[in-house]
Amino acid sequence: MSRLAGSDFTRQTVFLIEAGQTRPSMRTLEIIASRTGKPVRHFLRESSVNPRSDGRAVADARVEELQALCLQLQFDQAIALGLPLLEHPMAPTVEAYVRHYVGQALVRSMRPDEGLEHLRRAQVLLEHEPDPWLAVECADWEASALYLKEDARALSVAERALTLCRTTQPRLPGTEARILEHIATIHVKNHTYDRAIAFYEEALHVAGTMRDLPRLGRTYHGLSIAYQERGDIGRAIEYTHKALALYALEHDTALLARGENELGLLLMRQGQMERAGETLRSALAHFDEAGTEVAKSHVLLSLGELQLRVGRYADGIVFVKKAIDLAKRLDERLAQASGHGLLGQLYERGDKHELADKQFRLAIRLLGGLGLRERLAEAHAAYAEVLDARGDGRSASRHWKLAAKLALRRQSVDAPATRAV
Repeated sequence: MSRLAGSDFTRQTVFLIEAGQTRPSMRTLEIIASRTGKPVRHFLRESSVNPRSDGRAVADARVEELQALCLQLQFDQAIALGLPLLEHPMAPTVEAYVRHYVGQALVRSMRPDEGLEHLRRAQVLLEHEPDPWLAVECADWEASALYLKEDARALSVAERALTLCRTTQPRLPGTEARILEHIATIHVKNHTYDRAIAFYEEALHVAGTMRDLPRLGRTYHGLSIAYQERGDIGRAIEYTHKALALYALEHDTALLARGENELGLLLMRQGQMERAGETLRSALAHFDEAGTEVAKSHVLLSLGELQLRVGRYADGIVFVKKAIDLAKRLDERLAQASGHGLLGQLYERGDKHELADKQFRLAIRLLGGLGLRERLAEAHAAYAEVLDARGDGRSASRHWKLAAKLALRRQSVDAPATRAV
Protein backbone atom coordinates (compact mmCIF):
# COMPACT_ATOMS: atom_id res chain seq x y z
CA MET A 1 0.00 0.00 0.00
CA SER A 2 2.95 2.36 0.54
CA ARG A 3 3.23 2.66 -3.27
CA LEU A 4 0.07 4.78 -3.15
CA ALA A 5 1.81 7.71 -1.47
CA GLY A 6 2.35 10.79 -3.60
CA SER A 7 1.60 14.47 -3.61
CA ASP A 8 -1.84 13.89 -2.06
CA PHE A 9 -0.53 12.31 1.15
CA THR A 10 2.79 11.08 2.56
CA ARG A 11 4.21 7.59 2.96
CA GLN A 12 3.90 8.14 6.73
CA THR A 13 0.15 8.73 6.29
CA VAL A 14 -0.21 5.50 4.33
CA PHE A 15 1.83 3.64 6.94
CA LEU A 16 -0.40 4.90 9.76
CA ILE A 17 -3.52 3.81 7.86
CA GLU A 18 -2.01 0.36 7.27
CA ALA A 19 -0.98 0.11 10.94
CA GLY A 20 -4.46 0.99 12.13
CA GLN A 21 -3.24 4.15 13.86
CA THR A 22 -5.59 6.45 11.98
CA ARG A 23 -8.77 6.30 9.94
CA PRO A 24 -8.54 7.73 6.43
CA SER A 25 -10.99 10.42 5.34
CA MET A 26 -13.42 9.82 2.50
CA ARG A 27 -11.23 11.91 0.19
CA THR A 28 -8.21 9.74 1.01
CA LEU A 29 -10.28 6.61 0.37
CA GLU A 30 -11.37 7.95 -3.00
CA ILE A 31 -7.73 8.55 -3.99
CA ILE A 32 -6.74 5.05 -2.83
CA ALA A 33 -9.70 3.56 -4.69
CA SER A 34 -8.82 5.38 -7.92
CA ARG A 35 -5.19 4.23 -7.74
CA THR A 36 -6.07 0.62 -6.99
CA GLY A 37 -8.97 0.39 -9.43
CA LYS A 38 -11.32 -0.80 -6.67
CA PRO A 39 -14.60 0.78 -5.59
CA VAL A 40 -14.65 2.86 -2.40
CA ARG A 41 -17.03 0.37 -0.78
CA HIS A 42 -14.23 -2.23 -0.94
CA PHE A 43 -12.48 -0.26 1.83
CA LEU A 44 -15.58 0.32 3.95
CA ARG A 45 -16.31 -3.16 5.24
CA GLU A 46 -18.05 -3.19 8.63
CA SER A 47 -17.41 0.55 9.01
CA SER A 48 -13.79 -0.21 9.94
CA VAL A 49 -12.62 3.05 8.40
CA ASN A 50 -14.90 5.30 10.38
CA PRO A 51 -17.15 3.86 13.10
CA ARG A 52 -19.19 7.08 13.25
CA SER A 53 -22.85 6.85 12.26
CA ASP A 54 -23.18 10.11 10.33
CA GLY A 55 -19.67 10.68 8.92
CA ARG A 56 -20.04 14.47 9.06
CA ALA A 57 -16.85 15.20 10.99
CA VAL A 58 -14.47 13.17 8.82
CA ALA A 59 -16.14 14.43 5.65
CA ASP A 60 -15.65 18.04 6.72
CA ALA A 61 -12.77 19.49 4.69
CA ARG A 62 -11.43 21.42 7.68
CA VAL A 63 -11.13 18.27 9.77
CA GLU A 64 -9.44 16.46 6.88
CA GLU A 65 -6.83 19.20 6.65
CA LEU A 66 -6.21 19.15 10.42
CA GLN A 67 -5.84 15.38 10.33
CA ALA A 68 -3.34 15.60 7.48
CA LEU A 69 -1.26 18.24 9.27
CA CYS A 70 -1.08 16.13 12.45
CA LEU A 71 -0.14 13.02 10.48
CA GLN A 72 2.64 14.96 8.78
CA LEU A 73 3.83 16.28 12.19
CA GLN A 74 3.12 19.87 11.16
CA PHE A 75 1.75 20.82 14.56
CA ASP A 76 2.28 24.58 14.35
CA GLN A 77 0.23 24.68 11.16
CA ALA A 78 -2.47 22.50 12.72
CA ILE A 79 -2.76 24.87 15.68
CA ALA A 80 -2.82 27.91 13.39
CA LEU A 81 -5.62 26.36 11.34
CA GLY A 82 -7.66 24.87 14.17
CA LEU A 83 -7.83 27.68 16.73
CA PRO A 84 -9.52 30.21 14.40
CA LEU A 85 -12.03 27.55 13.33
CA LEU A 86 -13.19 27.19 16.93
CA GLU A 87 -14.19 30.86 16.99
CA HIS A 88 -17.12 30.05 14.68
CA PRO A 89 -20.23 27.89 15.30
CA MET A 90 -20.04 24.31 14.05
CA ALA A 91 -21.79 20.99 14.55
CA PRO A 92 -20.85 19.32 17.88
CA THR A 93 -19.28 16.32 16.16
CA VAL A 94 -17.16 18.55 13.93
CA GLU A 95 -16.11 20.63 16.94
CA ALA A 96 -15.11 17.47 18.83
CA TYR A 97 -12.83 16.42 15.97
CA VAL A 98 -11.33 19.90 15.61
CA ARG A 99 -10.64 20.11 19.35
CA HIS A 100 -9.12 16.62 19.30
CA TYR A 101 -6.61 17.52 16.56
CA VAL A 102 -5.84 20.94 18.05
CA GLY A 103 -5.37 19.34 21.47
CA GLN A 104 -3.11 16.65 20.04
CA ALA A 105 -1.03 19.27 18.19
CA LEU A 106 -0.66 21.35 21.35
CA VAL A 107 0.44 18.33 23.39
CA ARG A 108 2.94 17.32 20.71
CA SER A 109 4.21 20.93 20.76
CA MET A 110 4.91 20.62 24.49
CA ARG A 111 1.96 22.86 25.45
CA PRO A 112 0.06 20.40 27.68
CA ASP A 113 -2.09 22.89 29.61
CA GLU A 114 -3.60 24.32 26.43
CA GLY A 115 -4.00 20.86 24.94
CA LEU A 116 -5.91 19.59 27.98
CA GLU A 117 -8.51 22.32 27.62
CA HIS A 118 -9.42 21.21 24.09
CA LEU A 119 -9.21 17.47 24.71
CA ARG A 120 -11.51 17.67 27.73
CA ARG A 121 -14.00 19.85 25.86
CA ALA A 122 -14.02 17.29 23.05
CA GLN A 123 -14.85 14.54 25.55
CA VAL A 124 -17.74 16.58 26.94
CA LEU A 125 -19.12 16.95 23.40
CA LEU A 126 -18.77 13.20 22.87
CA GLU A 127 -21.06 12.52 25.82
CA HIS A 128 -23.90 13.82 23.62
CA GLU A 129 -22.51 12.78 20.22
CA PRO A 130 -20.81 9.40 20.91
CA ASP A 131 -17.84 8.34 18.82
CA PRO A 132 -16.04 5.43 20.53
CA TRP A 133 -12.75 5.77 18.66
CA LEU A 134 -12.53 9.51 19.08
CA ALA A 135 -13.15 9.00 22.82
CA VAL A 136 -10.18 6.58 22.90
CA GLU A 137 -7.93 9.11 21.14
CA CYS A 138 -8.96 11.99 23.41
CA ALA A 139 -8.36 9.94 26.56
CA ASP A 140 -4.92 8.84 25.34
CA TRP A 141 -3.82 12.37 24.47
CA GLU A 142 -5.21 13.65 27.78
CA ALA A 143 -2.99 11.10 29.54
CA SER A 144 -0.01 12.29 27.48
CA ALA A 145 -0.68 15.90 28.49
CA LEU A 146 -0.93 14.93 32.16
CA TYR A 147 2.32 12.97 31.84
CA LEU A 148 4.10 16.05 30.48
CA LYS A 149 2.75 18.02 33.46
CA GLU A 150 4.05 15.28 35.78
CA ASP A 151 0.50 14.84 37.05
CA ALA A 152 -0.11 11.59 38.96
CA ARG A 153 -3.52 11.20 37.27
CA ALA A 154 -1.82 10.35 33.96
CA LEU A 155 -1.71 6.62 34.70
CA SER A 156 -5.40 6.21 35.53
CA VAL A 157 -6.42 8.19 32.42
CA ALA A 158 -4.11 6.10 30.22
CA GLU A 159 -5.52 2.89 31.70
CA ARG A 160 -9.02 4.15 30.93
CA ALA A 161 -7.94 4.80 27.33
CA LEU A 162 -6.61 1.24 27.07
CA THR A 163 -9.84 -0.22 28.45
CA LEU A 164 -11.88 1.82 25.96
CA CYS A 165 -9.56 0.76 23.14
CA ARG A 166 -9.89 -2.93 23.94
CA THR A 167 -13.68 -2.82 24.18
CA THR A 168 -14.24 -0.83 20.98
CA GLN A 169 -14.60 -2.59 17.66
CA PRO A 170 -12.86 -2.99 15.33
CA ARG A 171 -9.63 -3.39 17.34
CA LEU A 172 -6.82 -1.18 15.99
CA PRO A 173 -3.43 -2.67 16.96
CA GLY A 174 -1.54 0.54 16.21
CA THR A 175 -3.65 2.57 18.61
CA GLU A 176 -3.46 -0.14 21.29
CA ALA A 177 0.33 -0.33 20.95
CA ARG A 178 0.64 3.43 21.29
CA ILE A 179 -1.42 3.47 24.49
CA LEU A 180 0.61 0.57 25.92
CA GLU A 181 3.80 2.50 25.19
CA HIS A 182 2.37 5.57 26.93
CA ILE A 183 1.46 3.50 30.01
CA ALA A 184 4.95 1.99 30.09
CA THR A 185 6.49 5.46 29.96
CA ILE A 186 4.35 6.60 32.90
CA HIS A 187 5.56 3.57 34.89
CA VAL A 188 9.15 4.61 34.14
CA LYS A 189 8.45 8.05 35.60
CA ASN A 190 6.80 6.42 38.63
CA HIS A 191 9.89 4.17 39.08
CA THR A 192 7.82 0.97 38.70
CA TYR A 193 10.36 -0.42 36.25
CA ASP A 194 9.28 -4.07 36.03
CA ARG A 195 5.81 -2.95 34.99
CA ALA A 196 7.32 -0.54 32.49
CA ILE A 197 9.32 -3.30 30.80
CA ALA A 198 6.25 -5.56 30.67
CA PHE A 199 4.14 -2.87 29.00
CA TYR A 200 6.89 -1.92 26.53
CA GLU A 201 7.26 -5.56 25.52
CA GLU A 202 3.50 -5.93 25.11
CA ALA A 203 3.42 -2.78 22.97
CA LEU A 204 6.04 -4.27 20.66
CA HIS A 205 4.10 -7.55 20.51
CA VAL A 206 0.76 -5.87 19.73
CA ALA A 207 2.30 -3.67 17.02
CA GLY A 208 3.89 -6.68 15.34
CA THR A 209 5.75 -5.68 12.18
CA MET A 210 3.85 -2.39 11.87
CA ARG A 211 6.06 -0.09 13.95
CA ASP A 212 6.56 3.60 13.29
CA LEU A 213 10.02 4.97 13.98
CA PRO A 214 9.16 7.72 16.50
CA ARG A 215 7.29 5.31 18.77
CA LEU A 216 10.03 2.69 18.44
CA GLY A 217 12.54 5.34 19.48
CA ARG A 218 10.48 6.22 22.55
CA THR A 219 10.14 2.53 23.41
CA TYR A 220 13.90 2.00 23.22
CA HIS A 221 14.38 5.15 25.30
CA GLY A 222 12.04 3.89 28.02
CA LEU A 223 13.61 0.44 28.03
CA SER A 224 17.00 2.09 28.43
CA ILE A 225 15.88 3.89 31.59
CA ALA A 226 14.20 0.78 33.02
CA TYR A 227 17.22 -1.46 32.44
CA GLN A 228 19.54 1.22 33.82
CA GLU A 229 17.59 1.23 37.07
CA ARG A 230 17.67 -2.56 37.19
CA GLY A 231 21.47 -2.39 36.97
CA ASP A 232 21.82 -3.75 33.41
CA ILE A 233 23.98 -0.87 32.14
CA GLY A 234 25.13 -2.66 29.00
CA ARG A 235 21.59 -3.23 27.76
CA ALA A 236 20.61 0.29 28.83
CA ILE A 237 23.38 1.85 26.71
CA GLU A 238 22.42 -0.35 23.75
CA TYR A 239 18.81 0.83 23.88
CA THR A 240 19.85 4.47 24.38
CA HIS A 241 21.98 4.47 21.23
CA LYS A 242 19.11 2.91 19.26
CA ALA A 243 16.72 5.58 20.52
CA LEU A 244 19.13 8.41 19.69
CA ALA A 245 19.63 7.07 16.16
CA LEU A 246 15.87 7.00 15.55
CA TYR A 247 15.34 10.47 17.04
CA ALA A 248 18.06 11.84 14.75
CA LEU A 249 16.37 10.27 11.73
CA GLU A 250 13.09 11.92 12.69
CA HIS A 251 14.76 15.31 13.39
CA ASP A 252 12.94 15.45 16.75
CA THR A 253 15.30 17.62 18.77
CA ALA A 254 13.18 17.59 21.95
CA LEU A 255 13.21 13.79 22.12
CA LEU A 256 16.88 13.78 21.10
CA ALA A 257 17.59 16.02 24.11
CA ARG A 258 15.77 13.62 26.43
CA GLY A 259 17.72 10.68 25.03
CA GLU A 260 21.01 12.54 25.51
CA ASN A 261 20.03 13.20 29.11
CA GLU A 262 19.66 9.46 29.71
CA LEU A 263 22.96 8.75 27.96
CA GLY A 264 24.63 11.37 30.16
CA LEU A 265 23.33 9.63 33.27
CA LEU A 266 24.59 6.27 31.99
CA LEU A 267 28.02 7.71 31.29
CA MET A 268 28.10 9.10 34.84
CA ARG A 269 27.38 5.65 36.22
CA GLN A 270 30.32 4.33 34.21
CA GLY A 271 32.58 7.06 35.61
CA GLN A 272 32.95 8.85 32.25
CA MET A 273 32.34 12.29 33.73
CA GLU A 274 33.82 14.39 30.93
CA ARG A 275 31.77 12.63 28.24
CA ALA A 276 28.71 12.82 30.46
CA GLY A 277 29.12 16.60 30.77
CA GLU A 278 29.49 17.01 27.00
CA THR A 279 26.38 14.91 26.38
CA LEU A 280 24.29 16.81 28.92
CA ARG A 281 25.36 20.19 27.52
CA SER A 282 24.36 18.93 24.08
CA ALA A 283 20.96 18.01 25.52
CA LEU A 284 20.50 21.58 26.82
CA ALA A 285 21.41 22.93 23.38
CA HIS A 286 18.89 20.64 21.71
CA PHE A 287 16.15 21.79 24.12
CA ASP A 288 16.94 25.38 23.12
CA GLU A 289 16.88 24.40 19.44
CA ALA A 290 13.49 22.74 19.91
CA GLY A 291 12.16 25.91 21.51
CA THR A 292 10.65 24.12 24.49
CA GLU A 293 11.34 24.15 28.22
CA VAL A 294 9.16 21.16 29.11
CA ALA A 295 11.39 18.51 30.79
CA LYS A 296 14.49 20.72 30.43
CA SER A 297 14.61 20.79 34.23
CA HIS A 298 15.66 17.13 34.20
CA VAL A 299 18.82 17.94 32.23
CA LEU A 300 19.66 20.71 34.71
CA LEU A 301 19.16 18.17 37.51
CA SER A 302 21.49 15.74 35.74
CA LEU A 303 24.14 18.45 35.49
CA GLY A 304 23.63 19.11 39.20
CA GLU A 305 24.17 15.43 39.94
CA LEU A 306 27.32 15.46 37.82
CA GLN A 307 28.71 18.32 39.94
CA LEU A 308 27.80 16.37 43.09
CA ARG A 309 29.74 13.34 41.85
CA VAL A 310 32.88 15.33 41.00
CA GLY A 311 32.80 17.36 44.23
CA ARG A 312 31.87 20.76 42.77
CA TYR A 313 29.05 21.34 45.23
CA ALA A 314 28.61 25.08 44.70
CA ASP A 315 28.23 24.59 40.94
CA GLY A 316 25.80 21.77 41.57
CA ILE A 317 23.63 23.98 43.77
CA VAL A 318 23.42 26.57 40.97
CA PHE A 319 22.23 23.98 38.43
CA VAL A 320 19.70 22.43 40.80
CA LYS A 321 18.23 25.77 41.87
CA LYS A 322 17.73 26.64 38.19
CA ALA A 323 16.01 23.29 37.69
CA ILE A 324 13.70 23.81 40.66
CA ASP A 325 12.76 27.32 39.52
CA LEU A 326 11.97 26.07 36.02
CA ALA A 327 10.01 23.08 37.34
CA LYS A 328 7.96 25.36 39.60
CA ARG A 329 7.14 27.67 36.70
CA LEU A 330 6.01 24.72 34.56
CA ASP A 331 4.33 22.91 37.48
CA GLU A 332 6.58 19.84 37.03
CA ARG A 333 6.14 18.53 40.54
CA LEU A 334 8.25 15.37 40.20
CA ALA A 335 11.17 17.45 38.95
CA GLN A 336 10.66 19.83 41.88
CA ALA A 337 10.73 16.94 44.36
CA SER A 338 13.82 15.42 42.74
CA GLY A 339 15.50 18.83 42.81
CA HIS A 340 14.89 19.35 46.51
CA GLY A 341 16.24 15.87 47.28
CA LEU A 342 19.37 16.51 45.20
CA LEU A 343 19.80 19.93 46.77
CA GLY A 344 19.65 18.21 50.15
CA GLN A 345 22.53 15.94 49.09
CA LEU A 346 24.58 18.92 47.91
CA TYR A 347 24.02 20.90 51.10
CA GLU A 348 24.89 17.85 53.21
CA ARG A 349 28.21 17.43 51.39
CA GLY A 350 28.94 21.06 52.18
CA ASP A 351 28.19 20.44 55.89
CA LYS A 352 25.10 22.65 55.75
CA HIS A 353 22.95 20.22 57.72
CA GLU A 354 20.01 22.47 58.51
CA LEU A 355 19.62 23.46 54.85
CA ALA A 356 19.93 19.81 53.86
CA ASP A 357 17.19 18.78 56.31
CA LYS A 358 14.87 21.44 54.92
CA GLN A 359 15.38 20.25 51.34
CA PHE A 360 14.83 16.56 52.15
CA ARG A 361 11.62 17.42 54.00
CA LEU A 362 10.39 19.47 51.05
CA ALA A 363 11.07 16.55 48.71
CA ILE A 364 9.24 14.11 50.98
CA ARG A 365 6.26 16.46 51.37
CA LEU A 366 5.96 16.99 47.61
CA LEU A 367 6.15 13.26 46.86
CA GLY A 368 3.64 12.50 49.60
CA GLY A 369 1.18 14.86 47.94
CA LEU A 370 1.61 13.08 44.61
CA GLY A 371 0.83 9.68 46.10
CA LEU A 372 3.78 7.93 44.44
CA ARG A 373 4.84 5.32 47.01
CA GLU A 374 7.90 4.08 45.13
CA ARG A 375 9.36 7.55 44.78
CA LEU A 376 8.44 8.46 48.35
CA ALA A 377 10.10 5.30 49.69
CA GLU A 378 13.27 6.20 47.79
CA ALA A 379 13.24 9.71 49.27
CA HIS A 380 12.89 8.38 52.83
CA ALA A 381 15.71 5.90 52.20
CA ALA A 382 18.01 8.59 50.78
CA TYR A 383 17.39 10.83 53.79
CA ALA A 384 17.94 7.89 56.15
CA GLU A 385 21.36 7.24 54.58
CA VAL A 386 22.32 10.89 55.11
CA LEU A 387 21.18 10.80 58.74
CA ASP A 388 23.06 7.53 59.35
CA ALA A 389 26.26 9.05 57.94
CA ARG A 390 25.71 12.10 60.14
CA GLY A 391 25.41 9.88 63.24
CA ASP A 392 21.73 10.56 63.89
CA GLY A 393 20.70 6.92 64.19
CA ARG A 394 17.36 7.61 65.85
CA SER A 395 16.06 9.86 63.06
CA ALA A 396 17.56 7.58 60.45
CA SER A 397 15.72 4.59 61.90
CA ARG A 398 12.40 6.41 61.62
CA HIS A 399 12.95 7.13 57.92
CA TRP A 400 14.17 3.58 57.22
CA LYS A 401 10.94 2.28 58.77
CA LEU A 402 8.82 4.64 56.68
CA ALA A 403 10.64 3.55 53.53
CA ALA A 404 10.10 -0.12 54.37
CA LYS A 405 6.44 0.46 55.17
CA LEU A 406 5.85 2.21 51.84
CA ALA A 407 7.64 -0.56 49.97
CA LEU A 408 5.49 -3.22 51.67
CA ARG A 409 2.31 -1.29 50.92
CA ARG A 410 3.30 -1.01 47.26
CA GLN A 411 3.97 -4.76 47.05
CA SER A 412 0.63 -5.45 48.71
CA VAL A 413 -1.24 -3.26 46.22
CA ASP A 414 0.62 -4.65 43.22
CA ALA A 415 0.58 -8.31 44.20
CA PRO A 416 -2.87 -9.39 42.92
CA ALA A 417 -2.03 -8.63 39.28
CA THR A 418 1.08 -7.07 37.86
CA ARG A 419 -0.96 -6.21 34.76
CA ALA A 420 -3.78 -4.26 36.37
CA VAL A 421 -5.22 -3.21 33.05
